[in-house]
Amino acid sequence: MQDTIKAVIFDIGGVVVKSPFIAISQYERENGLPANYINVALSKHGSDGAFQQYERGEISHEQFINQWTDELNDTEANNRAYRRYLARRKLDVHMVLPKKTQINGSVVFARMMEISATPNHCIVDLVRWLRRNGYRVAALTNNFNNDATSGKMRDEVLAPLFDAFFESTVVGLRKPDPRFYIHACNSLEVRPSEVVFLDDIPANLRAADALGMATVSVSIGNEDRAVEAVKRILRSRGLKSANL
Repeated sequence: MQDTIKAVIFDIGGVVVKSPFIAISQYERENGLPANYINVALSKHGSDGAFQQYERGEISHEQFINQWTDELNDTEANNRAYRRYLARRKLDVHMVLPKKTQINGSVVFARMMEISATPNHCIVDLVRWLRRNGYRVAALTNNFNNDATSGKMRDEVLAPLFDAFFESTVVGLRKPDPRFYIHACNSLEVRPSEVVFLDDIPANLRAADALGMATVSVSIGNEDRAVEAVKRILRSRGLKSANL
């Protein structure tokens, strides 16, 4: 028999607020870059890249921008990583890739943070509904010391929505590190099997699933489907007192 769901944990960017990947895609189109080129460059160093270090609060904003800009314009390494990406997805590995790029890391980051200041209203409504119906509700976010969710918007709009707000820059861990999820569960006094977890990044969802959480993928433009998916899970495993 499956455990009763007692808590729901939400990612922030791409779930509670608009996805920063929208801004990245727009920048790629404007600058003639292949689709997902920046995303591949962003992740090619795994947990050791500038973006990932910044999310853990290990480097300053200035260090991040300088290091990330260098990484984004390392075309030799980025092209190798992108061809591996194409091969995994069975796409055209012979695509002509840029010999040189002039990606402005500061501009890309600013655009990402700008779009991340826009709430996904159906998700916000779900958070409020869950709290009214007795569920513990938390945010689990990979964030930055000075991003849109860490200043006025976090303090005045986002954090008050939740019972707990877990930030990578505060905890010193980032998704998909399982220790970050366990930290949240321990703080909420629930087992992973008593949690529904929402995120927009497959690796983060896989990590949650491996711990035993029920997972819901959130995709751009389909946030309302994620709301329904959460409620379907709760209809079978939720608190009996919830008004479904």
